[in-house]
Amino acid sequence: LAQATLAQKQSQFEPFRAFAIASAMFRQHSVKRLLPCLSSLALFWLMVQLPVCHCQPLAQNLTATLPEMVKAIDRNNFNNNFCWGEGLSKGANWKTMWGKVAGCLLDKSEIIAMQWDVADNRSESIDSPARFYRNLAIDLASCCTMSEREWCVEEISPAYALLVALEKDPDETDFGADEADLASIFATVTKAAAQLLEEYSGQEDGYSSRAALLLGTCAIGSGGADGFLTTCFPDDLERLRLLLEAQHSEQ
Repeated sequence: LAQATLAQKQSQFEPFRAFAIASAMFRQHSVKRLLPCLSSLALFWLMVQLPVCHCQPLAQNLTATLPEMVKAIDRNNFNNNFCWGEGLSKGANWKTMWGKVAGCLLDKSEIIAMQWDVADNRSESIDSPARFYRNLAIDLASCCTMSEREWCVEEISPAYALLVALEKDPDETDFGADEADLASIFATVTKAAAQLLEEYSGQEDGYSSRAALLLGTCAIGSGGADGFLTTCFPDDLERLRLLLEAQHSEQ
């Protein structure tokens, strides 16, 4: 009788257990993979709550310009992959949407730093260079769909245009040229993130040591605005990749 009573009680809690498992899975995987179509209001609420990353696009072809891509995302022609990554803010999370936009840009910088060597990333089943450029272009455009849209579009347009050119005509005979362009894109994106974090520094607690590595890679000399060079080089990205991997292994 006692065993029957215990089994009955356990069965009563089974729906709650299933819900807990489902909730954990929901947070563990991309919201967009579960909910490909969301209203703008629902999407905004979810973006505030969860760092959602890297889902597959809905449309086939990239738009020629970043303003067009932002509008296409607004029309749900492409998934909005706005994501501020993990471990880039000083605390558990960014406090403001401006911080999240900066985090989104830094997240894309980290992706470039970890995958810039496209010569070793040519498996079609995993990620061909053209597919990598395409997905990165959509993810980067998604960073410009929230706060500071006009500023973001202006700052990130050169990086987006380079990715479109790479996606349309990846030079599979000269990966060195592609990698040099990726280093330039990295510099543009991190420079924009640094400007945003500086402008709203009073509303955020700063950023993590990992974010500092990303922001510091091109912050040498006086080659550009605010002390940032306008370009980096593949060797810079390789050194950064090793530093990021070493930091990750220590955690």
